[in-house]
Amino acid sequence: MNKSYLILAYALTPVHVGMGRAPGIVDLPFQRDSIGYPIVYGSSFKGVLKSTLMNEGNDNKKALAKCLFGAEPDDESKYMGRFMITDLLPVFYPIASLDGYIYVTADYLMRKANDILSIIGNSNNNLYKENQSGKEVNVLLGKLKSAYTINIDQSPIKNLGNLIKDLKEVHVFSNDIGLQVIESSLIRITRNVLDDKNKTSQNLWIEEYLPQGTVFIGGAIDANRTNEICKNINVESEFSNKFNDIAIFLGGKETIGKGLVRIKVIQ
Repeated sequence: MNKSYLILAYALTPVHVGMGRAPGIVDLPFQRDSIGYPIVYGSSFKGVLKSTLMNEGNDNKKALAKCLFGAEPDDESKYMGRFMITDLLPVFYPIASLDGYIYVTADYLMRKANDILSIIGNSNNNLYKENQSGKEVNVLLGKLKSAYTINIDQSPIKNLGNLIKDLKEVHVFSNDIGLQVIESSLIRITRNVLDDKNKTSQNLWIEEYLPQGTVFIGGAIDANRTNEICKNINVESEFSNKFNDIAIFLGGKETIGKGLVRIKVIQ
């Protein structure tokens, strides 16, 4: 089986990865899958990883970026990158509760996460353990019964950030209310452009963000595709060493302090 890597990510700030303008209340929504859940498409995530290396300005880092992720559009020689990158799945969300805050997800998202884990050869027992009995919890201003819970007490997920490190479990809701619960955790921010002279509004729009503390699961698979640039590069060690435990900007909102994400690579 091809070498694969589990990628965990944690939102250090709110994150917006947009899909362009859309009709409805939210002008600039987060990327969504076919069911309506937030997702970071593999092409978007791959582009961020590649640009992280390219922007360092070091010839060796640029060569590594092209080896791992493929040629640049303006390169004369066209070739595919060595690695395949999966979608980055936002799976655990912090949400307001009368108990302070809790982490929530949906059964649909857990099934998607397990599919990713099965592809990259990692057992979900390394990350969480499913408990069959659900719990009644205070979500926002009401009470809801989760379908089951996930124990993360011994999981590397707890080392990703401070919001999740002291929690032992995630509440998983059934699919009939799962999307509604996830929607309730998202942040909608109204932004405005003012005329410098008279301070009147020139443009008003609403952007959608995942909250700080959101946990993502994804994967990278070494496809063993060969290209000339990879010949003198130790691909396995370079990928893990470069991207493990670093912070990257995801979504292009860094100028307003958004999109900072910590990623960890687990072999």
